[in-house]
Amino acid sequence: MKTIDEYRQQLLAELIEHSAKIDVMVVKTKQTVEIDLFYDQELQTLRAQQHDITEILHTLENPSSDAWENIGDGG
Repeated sequence: MKTIDEYRQQLLAELIEHSAKIDVMVVKTKQTVEIDLFYDQELQTLRAQQHDITEILHTLENPSSDAWENIGDGG
């Protein structure tokens, strides 16, 4: 049988191990959030650029627009 001191030492070791695992998870979570924020910003930028390009294409495809004439004249 384990003595109270041995049992206490075992519980302390488990507590230290769990604390270390929690610390690792906290760091990973923070990194994931930072990465998610980076990709979210990149995604917003790309979507804005896509929207701008789509608007330009719609302008060029509009038959009442003189955009094609301006392109022929060098912009």
